[in-house]
Amino acid sequence: MDPPRAIWVSLALLGLGLSAPAATSQPDAATPTAHIEFFFEGGCDNCSRVENEILPELEGLYGGFFTMDKLDVGIMTNYLRLAGYQERLGCNEDEDVSMVVNGRVLLNGLSEIKNGLFETMDRALSGDLNPTPAIPATLDSLQARVRQFTLPGVMAAGLVDGLNPCAISTLVFFMSLLALSKISGRQLLLAGSAFCAASFLTYFAIGLGLMRALYLTAGFSTVRATIDLGMTALLILFAGLSFRDAWRYRHDSDPNRLSLRLPRPILLITHAVIRRGLRSRHLILGGLGIGAAVTALESVCTGQVYVPTLVLVLHSGSSFLQAAAYLALYNFLFILPLILVFWLTWQGLQTAELLVWSRRNVVFSKCLLGFFFLGLAVLLILL
Repeated sequence: MDPPRAIWVSLALLGLGLSAPAATSQPDAATPTAHIEFFFEGGCDNCSRVENEILPELEGLYGGFFTMDKLDVGIMTNYLRLAGYQERLGCNEDEDVSMVVNGRVLLNGLSEIKNGLFETMDRALSGDLNPTPAIPATLDSLQARVRQFTLPGVMAAGLVDGLNPCAISTLVFFMSLLALSKISGRQLLLAGSAFCAASFLTYFAIGLGLMRALYLTAGFSTVRATIDLGMTALLILFAGLSFRDAWRYRHDSDPNRLSLRLPRPILLITHAVIRRGLRSRHLILGGLGIGAAVTALESVCTGQVYVPTLVLVLHSGSSFLQAAAYLALYNFLFILPLILVFWLTWQGLQTAELLVWSRRNVVFSKCLLGFFFLGLAVLLILL
């Protein structure tokens, strides 16, 4: 037992006409007691530390003067109870372990519990924190909290889509043809800028059309429910295929065995478009034409990320104008890897280095896509 704290607690309780707490003492009817709600996640390291390090000390200091409920937030009713406390007590961050004392003080995370639990107990036992009943959050308020993930979700989706092996492989082919055509310096910069601009505008136009169609169906509950169900099922399927692709490529490095890739006929058409575009006398027009055509063809593959993200934006309750702003941000982040690659190539990056990098990161990008698909499925279910 910590002597200074034990002495303080004893004096405080003696001032109330009570005896010092001990593990075996039992309070009488007039003795203030505290109620602690211990919110934890299964298998969480910080939860185990609280269980093994802090609770024994709590029992040694205040045994008999508190009651405790251990609540697994994996159970929806317990999570809603914690969310209700977070709303009422002004806490906007989720931690893997939390404690609430008398419904009045929320200690969020291991650090706050270690530094504030005993002081809060002193206040509760001195009568400073009268118990307040819990008011669980509603499913509507939970959905409102999930909507806060729309902006981060759109940003993550744009970057993930930009790193999609479908887009990267086509980019590598384009860059290799630029190198073979002896296009470099200012000409490379013009061609790359035109390609990126066309890619942005084409993908944005495709997204705008799809978004408009989704907003038109939003008023038909049966159609929307069907879209939601189908999209969630597809996302779970895509997640499984992405993880399987990562496992396969890790074992044999054969891109032809990947499930989620650009179909070979479309890949051949894409390569033909790039070759023809580079024969143009005007590099800017050629870059614009290649960027527009290639982006439209690639959408067969990259749409696996694009369309579910549009559905997520629709679920967030955004206006069409706000959705268009989300769309513009998504597309900027989608072309960001393209811009970076063109800039690096302009600075001297060799196509062979880019090819090695793309092959080395197939497993990573596939795993990233798999986790993204699962996360997006969860968000669509909750929204």
